[in-house]
Amino acid sequence: MVLEKSSDVVIIGGGVTGCSIAYQLAKQRVRVVVLERTRFAAGASGATAGVISPLWHVDPDVEPMWRLGMRSLELFPSLASELSEAGVDPEFRQTGVFKLAFTDAEAEELQRNLVWQSELGFGVVWLDQAGVLQREPEVNPAVLGGIFSPKEGYVRGQRLVDSLVQAASRLGAQFHQGVEVLNLRTEGKRVTGVVTSRGSINAPQVVLAAGPWSGLPARWLQRQGTPEIPVRPVKGERILLRKPGFLPRSPVRNSVAYVVPRMNGDVLVAATRIEGQFDEVVTAGGVSHLIAAAALSFPGLADAEFVSGRAGVRPATPDGMPILGPAPDVEGLSIAAGHDAIGIMLSPATAELMAQYLLDGNAAPLEPFNLSRF
Repeated sequence: MVLEKSSDVVIIGGGVTGCSIAYQLAKQRVRVVVLERTRFAAGASGATAGVISPLWHVDPDVEPMWRLGMRSLELFPSLASELSEAGVDPEFRQTGVFKLAFTDAEAEELQRNLVWQSELGFGVVWLDQAGVLQREPEVNPAVLGGIFSPKEGYVRGQRLVDSLVQAASRLGAQFHQGVEVLNLRTEGKRVTGVVTSRGSINAPQVVLAAGPWSGLPARWLQRQGTPEIPVRPVKGERILLRKPGFLPRSPVRNSVAYVVPRMNGDVLVAATRIEGQFDEVVTAGGVSHLIAAAALSFPGLADAEFVSGRAGVRPATPDGMPILGPAPDVEGLSIAAGHDAIGIMLSPATAELMAQYLLDGNAAPLEPFNLSRF
């Protein structure tokens, strides 16, 4: 495909964040180009567990993050429907999410969380051992109980990105993989476009959504005063297993890992967490750890068929919040990165906020996530 000479917005990075922003902009008839140096969802977006569970993964005491999580949970059903109608099912299923306790300490922690979770109106309930086994008969009978959150669910990361690319393309967005951005074009303190391995694109707005590579701004902005972007790599591995006749009804988590059903009959187990690594090698230790974790919840998975393993690198920040909004001292450059392990989970609301900022220039709603907080 021929590279465009100009666009309203260029997005660097073809993961879920970049593709979600592109879709929201394309719905507003903004000309947008997404550039990915490898392939779409090649990194953490494709290697994710895909669990949509802000009640477990977003701290309600951090109000900006909580709003982002709750808004994303609200948006996912309608977003998935839109994307399916455009041609690719992202495989979002609102099956609920189970969190299991195998020790007294774990049970006490879950029941403490239930105090505030039960006030949200989401139908979150504690199930005793009998209740857990009634819903998931293959669970380890050593389980003490668990909390079930019926409004949450899961999505397949690769399919979500594929569906965003499909839907945004139908609205006029342009997507290019295998195209590396070499540097940003600037005039004074303003971005004017990008230089790529296949030519230049003129654009008044550029969004840096390159996951953990967003923390390497000198890679694109080759001048003094390049802003420091404190995004670090955190590697995560996941595996796929298969056991004929076995498939949990919903994602099930113990204190170590998730077991997540897949629509093709596979079972996904995730994830490891290794700080400071950019490599995407699936290790024997990681696989062993995940199989043991899966077998804790479902002993029958100990002899399941090993299908495959995959690793991705998540973008993490010092305070656990993403960096969203304008980059300081570089007009026209925006950042959308640093979601760590919950990029898929927060992608709908992230894209909504970023697209609105790119349309109207009002950065106030993004202020809690601004790079200037560092």
